[in-house]
Amino acid sequence: MANIRHVFPGGNTCHGFYSFYDHMVSPSVKRKYILKGGPGVGKSTLMKRLGEDCSEAGIDVEYHWCSSDNNSLDGVVLGAGEYCVLDGTAPHVVDPLYPGAVDEIINLGEYWNRPLIEQNRDNIVNLTARVSRCFYRAYNRLKESRLAMDEWASYYDEVINTEAVSRNVLALAADFLAGANSYSGPARHLFAAAITPLGLVNHADSLLAPDALVFAVKGSPGSGKSHLFSHILDLIKIRAIRAEVYHNALDPADVDIIILPDSKAVLIDFTSYPSNYEAAVSGLRIKRMLDFDPLIPAEVLEENLPFIAAARQRFDAGINDAIANIKTAKDYHDELETYYTPAMDLESIERFRSRLRDELLELLK
Repeated sequence: MANIRHVFPGGNTCHGFYSFYDHMVSPSVKRKYILKGGPGVGKSTLMKRLGEDCSEAGIDVEYHWCSSDNNSLDGVVLGAGEYCVLDGTAPHVVDPLYPGAVDEIINLGEYWNRPLIEQNRDNIVNLTARVSRCFYRAYNRLKESRLAMDEWASYYDEVINTEAVSRNVLALAADFLAGANSYSGPARHLFAAAITPLGLVNHADSLLAPDALVFAVKGSPGSGKSHLFSHILDLIKIRAIRAEVYHNALDPADVDIIILPDSKAVLIDFTSYPSNYEAAVSGLRIKRMLDFDPLIPAEVLEENLPFIAAARQRFDAGINDAIANIKTAKDYHDELETYYTPAMDLESIERFRSRLRDELLELLK
């Protein structure tokens, strides 16, 4: 039975669009197909169909979803990461690194009726500009949310019990890494969650194996969780431990989940902001749980509770406004697609997809 996983290779963040496309597959990938073409030309549909064909054949599939369109794919990775088909257009432009040897460009623009598209030139230009303005506004609001979160965290950080946090961080890190193999491979970086037109979406449940050993942490921003993740990431880098690192949807400088495939250990901040992964660990064996908030006496926070609440409110408002702008951008993008889809030779694209499917299934036998 095929193993199916879902991730985001890029995200709408406080730093703008942030891409981990370089980590979609390893440098040892055997073949990478890079799709080029405008919106609505069939890139996502082609990748979905290829994923379905492979999973039905018992081949593992990893779907890489678009953070700006909940129904679209940015890529699909097949087998044990040996083959990949991805969208190489803006905002995640991908060019071939090893043309012919590994990378192959597929130009779906070969299947469109250019004169029909040119008739709508002005509308296409105007809609594209509107999409860009919406994302500009969304990213500004996400920056404001990050600033509000920094203030929120500062009230905890100034009263943190450094000794207690350090003691717990060292103990949990040692336990988490106990079964890890040094020099087993580089870390892979992606997003398990994203800020999308439909709000906050996370696919963490597809990443956690039923027999995973879960190390769960929770706590407020600034309570010490970041120290734990930073310490473990440093050790992973020094020891070259094979790991999957899933970054925070708002700020990719932060990390929400670390998976060690060799030992099946999972470190997850299930009260991460803005995403919440509590449902993803439901029913799984929790080997160890660490709540950072009790390490700070509640009475020392008392006088700052109104300021914490105000910062939290600004944080939530910025996230919600950003989602609204991303949703508007999606609406404009959907309208943009209406000028491309009718101009496509769908029968020719389907014939090409069938040939590519047969080629991939033969390679993946």
